Amino acid sequence: MTSNKKIIFWGTPSFSLPSLQELHNLGLVQAVVTQISKPAGRGRVMSDSVVKLWADKEKLPVLASQKLDDNFVSEIKKYLPATFVVVAYGKIIKQDILDLSELPAINIHPSKLPEFRGPSPIQAALLVGKQKTAVTLMQLDKKMDHGPIIKQSEVRISGQDNFITLSDKLAKAGALLLKENIVAYLEGKSIAVAQNDAQATICGLIQKEDGLIDWSESADVIKNKIRAYNPWPSAYTKISNVEIKIMSAQISEKKLKPAELSIEQNHLYLGTGTMALEILELQAAGKKIMSAQDFIRGFRQK
Repeated sequence: MTSNKKIIFWGTPSFSLPSLQELHNLGLVQAVVTQISKPAGRGRVMSDSVVKLWADKEKLPVLASQKLDDNFVSEIKKYLPATFVVVAYGKIIKQDILDLSELPAINIHPSKLPEFRGPSPIQAALLVGKQKTAVTLMQLDKKMDHGPIIKQSEVRISGQDNFITLSDKLAKAGALLLKENIVAYLEGKSIAVAQNDAQATICGLIQKEDGLIDWSESADVIKNKIRAYNPWPSAYTKISNVEIKIMSAQISEKKLKPAELSIEQNHLYLGTGTMALEILELQAAGKKIMSAQDFIRGFRQK
């Protein structure tokens, strides 16, 4: 099934890219809206979003504006009529702009709505140790992640998944969900079902301090924090007065006091409120990510 209707795609990070690629393959993308270039890296060099880089390569019109103001509205009107598809754009889009969408604007949200409404659903699923989550294709309305649901697709979470790997799974699942449903939506053949607000849960913005490890908590809780906060803000602690980011760990059969450090041969353990965690990868301030074995060698030399 094909459609003569067009869309305007809104997205910014790598999570957005698989969806944009699928929609472009279907010949539906009229223009792309993305956030403006931002300074990145230690040198604070201006860097375009991956969405802008890809869209430029494909010669798609790109609207990158700091403010969604009257000038922006004048620009986007050149590409109407079109329906807005939003995948991790990264900014709140005002209702008067959403109202420009030919059909109600739709969004890919990486949770099984109404569970984990808010800005950090992937981290939230990992923090509580979920074994599955979902991507949701939904209509946008005036409330955050509140709009009617068109379709959902379940995604399994492995015990080794962290934010990076789970984001990748969800990005691909979201792109497939769009591919399978976008034409029916544009042709008015989709049914959207209201969410059950009584079942809604909310997740908030993540702060740097959320990553600080409390070693009196259980090994499961700390391990989930390590998974959820990799790469940012990272789960972190101090060893010999040096801030250390714990990038990956596994629960051991050892028992140590909370925050007690033990080095046995080439294995590094830190005590928790339950069983000790064996640290697999870590990163000292200003250093590259290293294996526990490399860290131990440097630690012993000092």
